Amino acid sequence: MLWERESELAQATDALRQARSGRGSLLVVRGPLGVGRSSFLEALAALVGEQGALLLRAQASEAEEGFGLGVVRQLVNSALGPADDSDHWLRDAAASLPEGAPPSIPSGLSADSDSMLSAVSPRSAPCRSQMPLWLAALLDSMSRDRPVVLMVDDLQWADTESLQALAVSLARRRQQRILFVFSVLPGDVRGTRQHVRQLLTPASGSPGSVDEAADRTVVLSVLRRDSVRRLVEQSIGDAADAAFVETVATRSGGSPLLLRALLDEAQYLGLRPTSAHAAIVAALRPERVRKRLAAFLRSQPDRVRRAAYALTVLGAVTDSQFVACLAGLDEAQVAEAIDVLRLAGLVDPHSCRLASGTVLRDLLEEHMPPQKRTAMRKVAAELLHRTGHPAELAAEQFMAASALRGQRAVRILRTAADSALRRGSPRDSARYLRRALLDGSLSGHDRARLLVDLATAERAFATAASVRHVVEAVPLLESVVERADAVARLGPLQMDPPTFRIDDVRAEVADGLRRCHSNDWVERELMLRLEAHEHILSAQDPAHIKRALRRFRDLGPSPRLGTRGERELVTSLMYIAFLANAAPADRLAGLAARLLEQEPPAPEHVHSTIPLAVTVLAAAGRTEGTAGWLHKAHRLAQRRGGDVEQAVIRCEQAVVALADGHPADAGDKVLQADALAGPGTSGLPTMCVGALARVALAADEPELAKQLLTHHRLHAGNQYLAALLHMARGSLAARRNEPRGALYHYRMAGLHTERIGWGNPIVLPWPSRTALMHHRLGEHDEALAVARTDVDRSRVWGAPAGVGRSLIVLGRITAGQESTECLEEAVAVLEKGSNGYELCRALYALGTHQETGRTRRTAALKRAQELATEYGVHSLAKSIREQLTGGPKVTEQAGYRLTPSERKVAELAAAGLSNSEISIRLGTSSRMVEKHLTRSYRKLDISGRSDLIRALEVLRNDQPL
Repeated sequence: MLWERESELAQATDALRQARSGRGSLLVVRGPLGVGRSSFLEALAALVGEQGALLLRAQASEAEEGFGLGVVRQLVNSALGPADDSDHWLRDAAASLPEGAPPSIPSGLSADSDSMLSAVSPRSAPCRSQMPLWLAALLDSMSRDRPVVLMVDDLQWADTESLQALAVSLARRRQQRILFVFSVLPGDVRGTRQHVRQLLTPASGSPGSVDEAADRTVVLSVLRRDSVRRLVEQSIGDAADAAFVETVATRSGGSPLLLRALLDEAQYLGLRPTSAHAAIVAALRPERVRKRLAAFLRSQPDRVRRAAYALTVLGAVTDSQFVACLAGLDEAQVAEAIDVLRLAGLVDPHSCRLASGTVLRDLLEEHMPPQKRTAMRKVAAELLHRTGHPAELAAEQFMAASALRGQRAVRILRTAADSALRRGSPRDSARYLRRALLDGSLSGHDRARLLVDLATAERAFATAASVRHVVEAVPLLESVVERADAVARLGPLQMDPPTFRIDDVRAEVADGLRRCHSNDWVERELMLRLEAHEHILSAQDPAHIKRALRRFRDLGPSPRLGTRGERELVTSLMYIAFLANAAPADRLAGLAARLLEQEPPAPEHVHSTIPLAVTVLAAAGRTEGTAGWLHKAHRLAQRRGGDVEQAVIRCEQAVVALADGHPADAGDKVLQADALAGPGTSGLPTMCVGALARVALAADEPELAKQLLTHHRLHAGNQYLAALLHMARGSLAARRNEPRGALYHYRMAGLHTERIGWGNPIVLPWPSRTALMHHRLGEHDEALAVARTDVDRSRVWGAPAGVGRSLIVLGRITAGQESTECLEEAVAVLEKGSNGYELCRALYALGTHQETGRTRRTAALKRAQELATEYGVHSLAKSIREQLTGGPKVTEQAGYRLTPSERKVAELAAAGLSNSEISIRLGTSSRMVEKHLTRSYRKLDISGRSDLIRALEVLRNDQPL
């Protein structure tokens, strides 16, 4: 089936109608390489057969160009057969020859005789000289019986004798019922031969364009997007995804030949028209297209090939002077070569660059000899850079070259890397710098500077590589200031001490900087930043915590925050004061708010101490404006493609969401951060693992917390991560109704945190969990002692959420009036904060407490139900509803606990979409989709995808009120 050829077929049909009425004509079919000229002729041949006309058909080819009268032989053989008409056509043709001519066509020759071939193409020179007249007579005899269509495909490759013979017949077309149809590839050098031009311009017999002199000209063009989509769906049999169609259209440029070749290979490989398979299609290079292009290039003079290679190298650059310089041609030769390539459809009609269709561009590049390709790319890079083109455009030439050497190339690549970093593309910047490092002549200081720049780019998406390159660069740098600057570029969150000895390197550089200390502003800033790094990396050392707290006190109640170094130092000290519970929440939150006001919402903040300020704000319950600030930073990080930056920001967002009373949203952010931190990023920073695990525990997801801690670089030296793992195991034991085992793990968690001097119960709520397990075991005195200590510590910190949580626990394990007073105080404290979820829990505890009066109980439960609904805590809302109504009224559905993200993923999976298709639809990673589905299966109590439709249908029919 032909696509978008209706008007062209209509012209051919009209020409055939005129031929039937006795007005013969010429129809020229032209179009660029691969546009479907042969397919169009196939459709026309079918139309000729339907209308009862006689078809003479030949296919000229490059291999038979030297075979005399080869095209005529094909034409005659295609028409002559066992029918009775064949004999009289041959006799009429023979009789038409001049008297005395050699008997080239024996009388009485049977059409299917073995001697037909020699009769049609006589071997003797005199017989060959009569062939034009004989062919004209044969066609005249045929046309008297039936309308005739004479069709030659790829006329530019026809042999000269056939062209001469056809010219005689074509001159007589006006008085015969004959339609001559010639297809020709514009721009082919053989099409400029005199005999070809005479056939295409029979009216004047002089060179000219086909459009000016041919009776009719059909110009075939490439297919539009809608036709590409329909052809994809017809070929593969499924509805095509937009990304797949776009890829196929871009790769083929709408060329039917390229399109058909791509789809044939896609079918052979078993690909489906989905976005997941679009990347595979983008890498296909069909062999038949390769051969077709190679044949075309072989047929062209050297100047055309050189111009094609130059255009391939230059890509989007549209400058004929550049083409001339690269190809080694003068302007006239370049203009001629580009005209040839443009007529063949390889060059854009309106500019001096290759036409759309990246398959041809890739195959052209592969066709170039490797040495020529490398040489041309080096010349192109230097030419582009020298003439003021963007550095990245010049650098891409070196990226495609097989070899690189020389300072000039390195300078261009470094300039391009700086440009890429400024426009927010660290991955491109790293690509250029890695390529520059392949220059074997680089060593010493020059290599070190490249390594530092590379680490700066990589820190956005590859933590371990960034740290490794800094460690490699530091010994090669000449001055202590340069070494300090290199280390300071790594944020303290990414500087995991055991990794590549980075803490030892930092300590050595800091000591060297202190020894040569001067009043230089740059050195002072670097000293402050490295000191901040030291405080963060030594935060689990009780002796260092004491020194840091003294340093914090020495700064006074309102420390200076004017420079980046000052802000980083204050943040690190403030964070240690928070961990040690050595300063009240209000003071530290005010300081953290001041810090955040002076920082723009940019992804780069993750490479500083600012995420710790966010942690302090969340712990204090003072998150006003923080969520919006983080949203802006994350949006920029997405544009940059920095997975590490996105993961850290997702961690911050999870902590803020939990502080704002949205545990489900916080859980989603945990999964998103975990999904971003794949092998390519070297996993999550240790501090982020701790933050995410704490959020997961608070969101009642101990399995997720355990998974995070065991999958992300948990090492024996990190006491806090070990404590979190005990907390997760304790929660799982409590779920299994193993209070003694849970108590052991909670006490071990407390032992680890006390060992490192972290006394703030907000950091790890092990005392409250321990008190509850003592209570379950009947150990009331121990429970009360731990719970009251927890309340006292929470009051020292002073954040409403922390004080409220500890009071809830104390109220649950005490008896009499004191328990009610504790719960009432918890509600009153939490009413002053911003955490609606914790307030909901306090009201629920008060409303279900035996000592609470009936009126107060009802009021508390109703308020708690409103908050549970507002904050999306469906499981708690269900429990409250049961309390208010006196028992369960609605069948419990595990699906009520599906988060919005989990539900969306589950519904798409039930609709038949694959993980990769869901990830593209929702703009997330396949790993994230897999995690959502795993949690959904567990919550819905099903085994896999096959049960999703049923489970979701039940869920829709029984929604909670």
